[in-house]
Amino acid sequence: MAEQNLLSGNQKLLEQVLGDIKEHTEKKERLEKLGVIVKDITKELENSEKAKDDEITSRVKESTDAICAGYDKSISSEKDKIKQIQSERDKAKMAGIKERIALETASLRKENEELSNQINEAFIQENISRICNSRIFFALFISKQALDYVIYIMFLLVAFVAVPCVLYFVPVIPNWSILVYGGLMSIIVVSLYKAVCANTLLSHRDTILAARQTRLSINSNKNRIKKIEKGIRKDKNEEMYGLETFDYKINEAHDKISKIEAEKIAALDEFEETAKKDILTEIEDRYQGKLDKMRDELSRKKAEYSELDDLVKQQRIYISSNYEAYLGKEFVNVDKLTELNSIMRSGSADTISQAIAIYKNRH
Repeated sequence: MAEQNLLSGNQKLLEQVLGDIKEHTEKKERLEKLGVIVKDITKELENSEKAKDDEITSRVKESTDAICAGYDKSISSEKDKIKQIQSERDKAKMAGIKERIALETASLRKENEELSNQINEAFIQENISRICNSRIFFALFISKQALDYVIYIMFLLVAFVAVPCVLYFVPVIPNWSILVYGGLMSIIVVSLYKAVCANTLLSHRDTILAARQTRLSINSNKNRIKKIEKGIRKDKNEEMYGLETFDYKINEAHDKISKIEAEKIAALDEFEETAKKDILTEIEDRYQGKLDKMRDELSRKKAEYSELDDLVKQQRIYISSNYEAYLGKEFVNVDKLTELNSIMRSGSADTISQAIAIYKNRH
């Protein structure tokens, strides 16, 4: 074709060109359909392989879960037993700690009880009010310790500062009431202090001071009791609480759990070696025929597609070199070549170039 001028060709040559273009168009359409078929078969094959893999995974998981369920239930039961025993052990230990604290602090508690009784008997004999044996009384009237002075100062701040401030900032209360309150409070405090000093401290000073000293001894004993209690609670040695039975039962339960876990691992290993292989074989055999058929079909269609694709490319190169070079892309078209063929068949043109001229004049 390259040896002659296509444009000077006759109708027979034009029909040959039209036939080649039609064939190329049909081959391209066939190639597109093959591409869709290859894509569909590939997707179906992938879905089938995934369905096979999913079924294998599901069956294996179902089987392993069934194997593990019994062992896990037994392990859970043993763990619950350990929690129960541990709870009982903790209660027994707490009871032992309380008993030990009571035993090791018994002498100090008894001493405090005796000291308290001494104060009460002395106050009863001298007809002294129990309030004189309170912390607030010692803080307000015979302060000695740092806490006594703190309580005393707090009392003064509340009585002579806090309350007047509240009265001052309450709108409905007149300001002169603050002066009245201050005067009354001063009288009450001075009178109370004088009455206590005159009627109590002067008459029973030695007994009250002795009571305060005794209270200091009681507080000292209480601090020692707290120190002993704290030391006992922090002591890591549990031998004296008789917890061996609980420890034996806990260790026994742990050993049983270890044994069950070992049996579980052995059962899973056996499943991997035997039942799992049978499951894989059964599922793969069931899918094998279908998958092989799809793979064979896909292989044939891919080969057909590749062969047709090479042919279409060769036709494309041939058409581009031998037809488009003369006719241009515009006329390398089935519809336009058919119309040119009709023009030449009617006798209106003898050559392809004349037919093209007539076509352009019409359009």
